[in-house]
Amino acid sequence: MGTRTALFARSQPGGLFSIQDVVAHPGDILFVCSVTGTDGAGYGQNPDAPLATVDYAIGLCTAGKGDVIYLLPGHAETVTATSIALDVAGITIIGLGNGLNRPVFTYGAAAATITVSAANCTWKGCDFLSAFLDVASAFTLSTAKDFRLEGNTFRATDASKDFLSIVTTGASANAADGLAFVGNYQFSLDVTTLATVSVLGNLDRLLITDNFIDKACTNDAAQLLTVAALVIRGARIQRNFLNIVGATGAAVALLISGSSTTNTGMVTHNHVTSLDTSAAILITLTLNLAVHENYVSGVVAASGVLWPTADTVS
Repeated sequence: MGTRTALFARSQPGGLFSIQDVVAHPGDILFVCSVTGTDGAGYGQNPDAPLATVDYAIGLCTAGKGDVIYLLPGHAETVTATSIALDVAGITIIGLGNGLNRPVFTYGAAAATITVSAANCTWKGCDFLSAFLDVASAFTLSTAKDFRLEGNTFRATDASKDFLSIVTTGASANAADGLAFVGNYQFSLDVTTLATVSVLGNLDRLLITDNFIDKACTNDAAQLLTVAALVIRGARIQRNFLNIVGATGAAVALLISGSSTTNTGMVTHNHVTSLDTSAAILITLTLNLAVHENYVSGVVAASGVLWPTADTVS
């Protein structure tokens, strides 16, 4: 049997061929662009003849093959409650372009969301825009183990339009294990935002790292992660930066809040600026997560102080 090289010719409808790097992408590669695309047979396998919508492209993928969907610069879609369902396992969706030329997804209703019900999927490099007050969640997960959001922007243009949360899991225990929120940017002008990641079911292997979150919120709520009474195990929450207004005399932890006492994992090297100077609680201590080198400041121009206070090892 011959050895297949990295460059491989794949047939396309119409007798055409494309040369693809099967080492990087062993599955099918599809291209999507709302400006020049068409949802139909014979489209999507070439950037010169792309598909028009993400959901149509998802429907052409095969579970577990490592299929990749490229969203071309200038692509734009309006998200509703049912317009995009990431329901085929193992897909990677990649937005191409720079700045606001990246693919943009606009949410125009409170219930608008992208649902994720398949495992091992990744979505990266896109711009998600709220065009409605209090959009509940940009992404809603059910049976979606190892879902990864990486290098995306979540933003609103004024205080009357916002995402309450960016990712919300389902209530089934361990259905969203391995959730990763990595290198994203969130910008919000609303005063009532909730936690960026909201965990509604027991969750293992949570990763939240290298995100920058800028919020004008003044409500008394955790602004990075809330886990309520649920249990997270093996969590890694590190190198996140939050610049928020905060509530005066906040009673709820600014960074992570919850009530379970059987969690495991580490919270390290996070930095929070909040104008709440009377409490400045970063993490609900009873969560029993290990904490190292986290800093908080109540003054915009002042460096943060270590929180909680450093341990004294005898």
